[in-house]
Amino acid sequence: MKRAEGLKCLALFLFTTIFLYGVGETYGVSWLQFHFLGQYDDAGFYFSFTSLIPIVIGLFMVGLYESILKRFI
Repeated sequence: MKRAEGLKCLALFLFTTIFLYGVGETYGVSWLQFHFLGQYDDAGFYFSFTSLIPIVIGLFMVGLYESILKRFI
């Protein structure tokens, strides 16, 4: 039974995150778009990620599900 609950939480996290990234790409919302910048030159390797907000919102939704909504379902 615990395995099924874990799969539900994982599915909720993935759906929420992918949905928000999709909305960002479709409608051009910059804070919902995923950007990766990687550079390699003589000075070394540099990379950066931007807009991890959908991941944070996905984690928040899983926490909300675990604490509040699970009681009613």
